[in-house]
Amino acid sequence: MTAKDRIIVALDVDSPDKAIALVEKLAPHVGAFKIGLEFITAMIVTIVTAPGLGAAVDAVVKIRKLFELMAGKLFWDGKFNDIANTIAKASKVLSTLGLKMFNVHASSGVDGMTAATQNAGSSLPLAVTVLTSLEENDAHNIFGAPSKAKVLQFAREAKLAGIGGIICSPRELELFDKHPELAGFPKATPGIRSPEDPSDDQKRTMTPREAIRAGAHWLVIGRPITNAADPVAAVQKIAAEISAGLRERLHLALLNLSKVKFGAFKLKLHETNPTAPLSPIYLDIRNLPDWVYALAGDVLHDLALSDGIIDFDYVIGIPKAGEPIGKAFAAAIGKPFLRIEKIEESGGRRISANTLDPFEKGRRVVLIDDLVTRAHTKREAIEAVEANGLQVVETLVLYDREQGGLAELNEGGRKTTAASKLSGMLDFFVGQKKITAEKRDEVMAYIAAN
Repeated sequence: MTAKDRIIVALDVDSPDKAIALVEKLAPHVGAFKIGLEFITAMIVTIVTAPGLGAAVDAVVKIRKLFELMAGKLFWDGKFNDIANTIAKASKVLSTLGLKMFNVHASSGVDGMTAATQNAGSSLPLAVTVLTSLEENDAHNIFGAPSKAKVLQFAREAKLAGIGGIICSPRELELFDKHPELAGFPKATPGIRSPEDPSDDQKRTMTPREAIRAGAHWLVIGRPITNAADPVAAVQKIAAEISAGLRERLHLALLNLSKVKFGAFKLKLHETNPTAPLSPIYLDIRNLPDWVYALAGDVLHDLALSDGIIDFDYVIGIPKAGEPIGKAFAAAIGKPFLRIEKIEESGGRRISANTLDPFEKGRRVVLIDDLVTRAHTKREAIEAVEANGLQVVETLVLYDREQGGLAELNEGGRKTTAASKLSGMLDFFVGQKKITAEKRDEVMAYIAAN
């Protein structure tokens, strides 16, 4: 899922003409369009109150055109909240439209959400938790509990019901990382505003970058896009914020999972140089939860698109840390994944020229790995792949440890690009008060010396 695919534009307008104009402009630049109660009602009223049959037919024609323009990108924000049988029937009717998403209130209970899931067809059902317009005292009055407690309860019930994700305020997003069973559960968040935007009727808001960093999968955004002087430029700015937020989300996920550690560590270099100084940082991008691998794949997907890397046939993850990241990237970008062999032998490890999956020689390949330190492993992998009759277009890595490998590969004609530099991750941690500036300087001094 690319940055733009995470943008859902709320078409909170009162006529098909306005909606058509927006969709025609924005369809290539966003993932979906949401129509809610205002517009759903307006469509019906426009047809029923049209002055004559001809005007009613004209209205129907416009509505049909709108739905054709939104094919595969429509989020029906009907917020079903009824008995399970009624929700089942309504969901089944909606499934015939080929929607991308629709929603149901989590307060309809596990049975109601299960009914939506079982009758969704190819659409993705989402569960509304606590409306972003509600203050804390409102949540107490309606649900008899704080909003955060109810959001967590609703999320667990939604997952139990097989719902595809939830809708919650961005201010509740960070709750989920404290509950591993919910950390990767997809979340759509309205209430997204840039710092210069008015909050309007949303009481609990965040910027796009903040919301993605906190764990949002999709951002539902209305007026900051639809009221903008240039809606396309507004969307492109939001997509750039989302890309930055995804990288920061990955930084935080690795830190929270103790995959980034600070102390004194032996690294691979100590196998051949036992007297080398110990590293003050250890970055371990292996054995991650599935949702973190998916996040890494999306980060590299955005990197590939920004780098113009689209003309290739296969993805290969450099064994072994790069393999699950490569699989996630291949799934994100829709390309076949090939495995190559890494041989353990006395005195070390080597990548062989043996490709373990069927492939067609002469095709173009993108290599994927977790990080680049020195150039040796990447060069070895490139040479092994090309010895087997494939052409390596580029190597993408999540992190550059800034120890010369990336520059050496590029200077040698082996194009290699990193999503983040180690220094950038450390600067982010300093800004988030996760580490001190002194610790960052200690790490970078070690990197420069080794």
